[in-house]
Amino acid sequence: MSLPRIEGAVTIVTGASSGIGHAAAREFARAGARVVLASRNEPKLRELERSLEREGREALVVPTDVTRDDQVRAMIAATLARFGRVDILICNAGVGLFSPVREIPQAALRRVFEVNFFGVVRCVQAALPSMLARESGLIQIVSSVIGLRAVPGYAGYCATKFAVGALAESLRVEVAGRGVRVQVVYPGLTATAFPQNSILPGPEPRSYPVPPMSADRVGRIMVRAARRGSRDQVISAGGRLLTLLDRLSPALVDYILARSMAGRIPVDAGAPPD
Repeated sequence: MSLPRIEGAVTIVTGASSGIGHAAAREFARAGARVVLASRNEPKLRELERSLEREGREALVVPTDVTRDDQVRAMIAATLARFGRVDILICNAGVGLFSPVREIPQAALRRVFEVNFFGVVRCVQAALPSMLARESGLIQIVSSVIGLRAVPGYAGYCATKFAVGALAESLRVEVAGRGVRVQVVYPGLTATAFPQNSILPGPEPRSYPVPPMSADRVGRIMVRAARRGSRDQVISAGGRLLTLLDRLSPALVDYILARSMAGRIPVDAGAPPD
C-alpha cells in the first residue's frame, strides 16, 4: 500500500490556530504539503496563512467548528473544490478537561466528547469517501499519551483519547487493502497553552517530571511518522517510559501517579455541579 507523498499532498489540519495543530500545519507546509487550515479562530488562521505564504507555501483557510456537521462537510467540500482531493487528514482539534470523576459536570463532559471524539468521527466520515474513491490517503489522529494510560483528575479527557484510539483500530481494519492508512500519534507533555484553554483548567504544576516538548518538535515528528506510515507513534521518551511501566507494573504506576497528584485533587468533594 503506497503512502501519499508529503510533497504536494493536500493536507487538512484541524485545530490549526494554536498549539500542536499550528506547529503541524507549519511543518507539513515546510515539507512541501499544501495545507488546509481549519479551526474556529479565523484571525489566527489568517495570520498563519500569511506567514506560510511569505515562505512560498500554499495554504487555504477554512474556518471550521468540528462540532458542527455542516461546517465539517463544508471544509471537505472547500478542499475538494480548491485542490480536487484530500491526501492527508490530521484530526487534531481538541479541548481539555480537569475534574475528579465524582465532580465532572455532565455538560462539560459532553462538550469534551463533542470536540475530541465526535469531532474526529465527523472529519473522518466526511473525508473518507473521497480517499476510498482514489484508493489513497492517510488519516492521522492526534491523541495523547494519557489516551494509553489514564491519569487522575483527567478521566473525562482521557476517556475521549482512549475512544479515538479504539475508533482508529476499527477503522484501520475496515479500510485495509483499500489504499487508506490510519495512524494515531500520542504526544506527551507539550509546551502549549492547552491547559489554560481547557473547559475546566487543571492546577498549575509545581514541577514537571520531564521537560515539556516543544510543539514544533511534535510537528516535525508527525511529519516523519506520516512519511514512514507507522501504525502508531508515541511522541516522547517520557510517554514511552510511562506506557512501558504500565505494561510491566500498572500497580506501580498507580502508586506513582497517586503520589504525584497528592493534594491536587479533592477527595471529599460534594455533588457534581449542574
